[in-house]
Amino acid sequence: MPTHGSPLSSNRAGSKRGFTLIELLVVIAIIAILIALLLPAVQQAREAARRTQCKNNLKQFGLAMHNYHDVYNMFPIGHQYRGWFNGDPNVNPKQGGSAYGWGWALLPYMDQAPLFNLFWAEQQVAWANPGPNQTAEQTNVLLAQTVLPMISCPSDTKPTNQNDGAIPNSATSSYQGASSAYNGYQGNNVTANANTRRFNGVFRRTNSGPPTRIRDITDGTSNTIAVAETRWGMQTNGLNRSRFYGAQDGNGMNGAQGATNALLVQGEWAMNWLQIEGNTQPHRTAGSLHIGGAQFLFCDGTVRFLSENIEHTATPWINLNSAFRTVDIASNPNAPFFGTYQKLFARNDGAVLGEF
Repeated sequence: MPTHGSPLSSNRAGSKRGFTLIELLVVIAIIAILIALLLPAVQQAREAARRTQCKNNLKQFGLAMHNYHDVYNMFPIGHQYRGWFNGDPNVNPKQGGSAYGWGWALLPYMDQAPLFNLFWAEQQVAWANPGPNQTAEQTNVLLAQTVLPMISCPSDTKPTNQNDGAIPNSATSSYQGASSAYNGYQGNNVTANANTRRFNGVFRRTNSGPPTRIRDITDGTSNTIAVAETRWGMQTNGLNRSRFYGAQDGNGMNGAQGATNALLVQGEWAMNWLQIEGNTQPHRTAGSLHIGGAQFLFCDGTVRFLSENIEHTATPWINLNSAFRTVDIASNPNAPFFGTYQKLFARNDGAVLGEF
């Protein structure tokens, strides 16, 4: 039998014991608490990176717009119509049409000249084959389907492509050009006698007046929005036809309204505004999945994050039973003055703002 102080006795006395169940549970609980504390920080860091990338996308648009202006002494037109079908384009309502947009015009100034050169601007219908008697140029369709990194916000959960009327698998976009402080396309105003004052923003339709020049932005380039983020699926029906290159209206749609919806955004509706249930008109509103607001490119090339709580005048609209629409100034000259948000969409309303 081993005596006291023998090597065998010392080994037994110095042997290590294992974790008890309680100690193991305590360690697991501590790890869980640390993960719970660190996870929000990790998520915030990832969102900050996505937001920075989104900001860089908008800055690319700003540089491209100013390079375009240096060459042509004007900014691109919001969308230019090319081709009509199933209806007389000189008689309202128009039954369909195609248009190429401001994004297509900027391609050469975003290192995408080869893609721009694929487009055949002389064909009768710009994008696809909307009618039985029309032929499509396949290269144009391929252009409309091309997904570029800078046209999507990393935080946006939208699909990269979606069928858009007659354009199959069209590339979607997280950004739209600012066209007006209020409703810029209500009704069948497609011809030159449309209410041109509706388009008081930077991007206009072909027939709503001449293209915008820097000298036309009398409110100041730092006070006027050029491009806004748009959030996919803001409507209650889940649709958001935001496009970058251009758009095409299917049979039965008004030519002005459908293309304008897909390419341009107005300040009439509050940011991140959800369309009222039952109102199926495809209205556009700026917004994003960034917490608390969205990012906007201003005409001076800066990108700013605007709070979704920015001042916005919400009054009943005269033609629709909606408590969240602003008054249509073009039809109601006695409408109340706009809030800060709407003023930023107008280039020449005389409202020069300071901090916002």
